[in-house]
Amino acid sequence: MIVFLVTADHAYTLGRYLSEWAPELTSHIQPIFYEENPWDWLELEATYIFSDIERLTPLEIHKAVAYAEHLASLGFRVLNHPRNAPTRLALQNILHEAGINPFRMFPVTTSSELKFPVFLRLANSHLGSIGDLIHSLPELEQRLAGLDKKHSRADDLVVVEYCDTRNGAGRYIKYSAMKVGRKIVPRHAISSNQWMLKVPDIVDSDAVAIEKQFLLDFPERQAIENIFLQANIDFGRIDFGMQDGRVRVWEINTNPTFMPVKKGLHFAREQIINKTNLWLIEALKELDSEPVVSDIWRKVARRHDVKRRFWWLQRKLFRSKRA
Repeated sequence: MIVFLVTADHAYTLGRYLSEWAPELTSHIQPIFYEENPWDWLELEATYIFSDIERLTPLEIHKAVAYAEHLASLGFRVLNHPRNAPTRLALQNILHEAGINPFRMFPVTTSSELKFPVFLRLANSHLGSIGDLIHSLPELEQRLAGLDKKHSRADDLVVVEYCDTRNGAGRYIKYSAMKVGRKIVPRHAISSNQWMLKVPDIVDSDAVAIEKQFLLDFPERQAIENIFLQANIDFGRIDFGMQDGRVRVWEINTNPTFMPVKKGLHFAREQIINKTNLWLIEALKELDSEPVVSDIWRKVARRHDVKRRFWWLQRKLFRSKRA
């Protein structure tokens, strides 16, 4: 059994993947919310994946670290030990110091000697940039002054130096790969004319050819493996660009979108994306190949389902959403 520890607000990533792409893995993977305080009651033999680490509160981090150490002491496999996995800001510092990323990320309160253009974002959010590129210090100050309270008061507001990764055709390509234990699975290469891209807005013959070549050949495999090792991350998705033949890392997400929304997948990408899903299923099964259908795990599943329904009511009435 694989226990996937996740924040309740963002459990949809795994839920959608299992329902749309991998229903056969439902008996292999049990999601558990951090809000369920699993450190107080769950210590069954399994592989435990700690996701959403950057979204946890300091108290939750403290408890998660102790929990991971306890699980490891019992001989259980722990992926993404929260004591070792860096925050997004810390990761960018590691990659810059290692010479992998030429650009830098700073908290807005400590940024200095910036190389413009830059952009603003919340380090722990997955929504991308806040606004477009900023080309000067006066423009940055003006942008900061105009932020709404939600952004201006955020503890994780950062400024990031822009890195130009356009290819010879002037397009941006965002490459992604997932680390699943010991395996690296290439996921996609999407094309756009926009520097901040979440979905492919260009799906022509050139874009499809670039994606197929990346997925089938994956020449960056060793470089990506080394970056995951430097980051101390055992499970997650890395998003990166290529500049002058070198990898530039945008982020590593420990609770990634496993696969795109199936209904919206362009027909020209269907075959190759379906192939990557088979690779991903194989990698997940290798983490813990035997599904557990015992009464004790059924009890865990029922307990989680009750908590899930109760959490939605609490969330609707009382709680603000996590970033």
